[in-house]
Amino acid sequence: MAIISFDKEALIDYVPAYAGNRESADPCVVRLKFCPYSRVQHYSRLIATRAKGAGDNLKLAEVGQEVQKRQFVENVEGVSNYFVDGVEARDPERLYDTADTDLILEIIKAMESSSKLSEGQIKN
Repeated sequence: MAIISFDKEALIDYVPAYAGNRESADPCVVRLKFCPYSRVQHYSRLIATRAKGAGDNLKLAEVGQEVQKRQFVENVEGVSNYFVDGVEARDPERLYDTADTDLILEIIKAMESSSKLSEGQIKN
């Protein structure tokens, strides 16, 4: 069986499974880039560099959260059918700042895994 992956610059329309979204008639769709292992390692190095000399766990957690948000915003191009207080939010940062933890983690896992990304990819 062949292994199929994505180009790191290709935009993929991903439909999260979160809260039954994939079964919806008008699902939320996240347009994102695949984040290959080399890029994940880049973000890990950023955390290590910024956390160097940080003696407390709070600082380490803050650095990790900062870099995770950066990864999300850099690799999510946009979102559709995501609403906050009745208004559609299309901006990746707004999605990150307002969405449920499970949804954000699902999107991050999908951007880092070609198999998870394929599962949620819009089928033509």
